[in-house]
Order: sequence, then C-alpha cells, then structure tokens
Amino acid sequence: MGLDLYAGTLTRYYAHNWKTENQQWAEAHNFGYRKITPETEPEESMSVEETRQAIEAWRDNLLSAIRDHGTSVEPWSEDNERPYYTSKPDWPAFEALLLYTACRSLGEPLPAKFSKEAQFEDFEIAQRAYDDPKLNWSLFTGAICWLPLEAGFVLNAEMPTGDKAVISTTWCLLKELEKINSFGWNADEETIDRWYDEDGYETEDPKVTQLTDDVSCVEPESGFYDTESLARFAFTRFYRAVRFAQKNHVPVLMDF
Repeated sequence: MGLDLYAGTLTRYYAHNWKTENQQWAEAHNFGYRKITPETEPEESMSVEETRQAIEAWRDNLLSAIRDHGTSVEPWSEDNERPYYTSKPDWPAFEALLLYTACRSLGEPLPAKFSKEAQFEDFEIAQRAYDDPKLNWSLFTGAICWLPLEAGFVLNAEMPTGDKAVISTTWCLLKELEKINSFGWNADEETIDRWYDEDGYETEDPKVTQLTDDVSCVEPESGFYDTESLARFAFTRFYRAVRFAQKNHVPVLMDF
C-alpha cells in the first residue's frame, strides 16, 4: 500500500475527482491504471453536492469544537472545482524523513543507508523521539490530515468518513518542515525545487526489472537507498504540498 499526498478541497477528494501522480503518468503514456484501496464503495454513491454538504457539516462541527477550547479559527471554502496538488513520496522516503529529523534533533548520527522495507520504528532512536516533548509534532504523532488553519494544534477526531484520525493544521506542518530544513540543510526555494527532481530512489547499484517494453522497475541490488536523499525526496513533496495548501487555502491529506 503506497503513500500519496493530496492538497485540495475535501469535497474533491471524497468525490474521487482527482488523480494520483501515478494515474496521471499512466494516462499520459497510454497505460491502464487502477488504484486499489482497502475502502469499500458504498452501495449508493453520494452526489457531489451531497458530498460537499456532508464535508461542510463535518467542517463546521469540528471548528465549533475547536473554538470551544479557545482557539479562533475560520472555515475554508469547499467545492469540486478548485485545483489540487498531488505527489508520491511513498513510505520509505517518509520513514527516512522521520529518521533524519529525529537524528538531527536529538544529536545522533544519521544512518547512511535506508532499506526499501525499513520503518522509522526499526531504529532505537524512534522511541526517544516519540518520548521527547520537543518532537511532539504532527509528523511524529501520526497526523494524516492538515487543515488550512492559522493555528497550532494536533488532535484526535473523526474524519468525514467517521474513521478516527490525528488531525493538525497546515500552519503546524509548514513550521515543522521549516524546522527540519534548519537542522542542517538551510535550503532556499531554488535548492528545494532541484531536490524534487534529483533526490530519492536513485541507486548506484540498480536492479532493473522490465515490466513492459516501455516500463521498467528500478530497485537497489543491495536493498538500500541513501537515507538523506530519501529524506529530502519526502521533504520536498511535503513542502510543495503545504505551500500549495496555504496559497489555495485547502487541506493536505496523506492518501494510502
């Protein structure tokens, strides 16, 4: 189960009026693509208008509860037409970003290599990071949704589907990414844009599996990627998503 990022209205997301990066690539190259998720489609799908109304009701109830705790927040607009952003950091890069952040924050050396099957919790530093109050961030508390609010909080609440989730704000996410950048990269916008295309799943010891005449899968023969390059790969995608979200006043979601 892969990891995609989506920044856009929740109406458009839940109305399935968006396409992942892989879907867009497949269509551009005339390949068939089917996204498989664990969700079960309802017997009777809601109309777009019904979806929008349900999202707005969920939004208003959630914001009302937040205001009851003394935080001033204003609603964002919902529709099915506004543009969206999507990218695919996938899980190894996201886990490497957590590892990079924990090591830099807690003053520990960063492991040079990261297995394509590794998770952040495989490393001893993970528990220290979870226990350290200075890393009580949305990224370390399991947030999957960041609302377009100029406020700092992380909370447990129901998503529009009724599923429990950790929810934060785009303000928090941007502050966290800026802090990560300050740990050593101190990269400007031009550098971050370059990382988007240069870093990630490249490998010096490629194992190439030919899927079709035109498509091949490239994995490291050793089973390991460069940790910091993977971390930058995820960082740039989260950074672009949150900047898009703040500019367009829309939420960010992790889709998996």
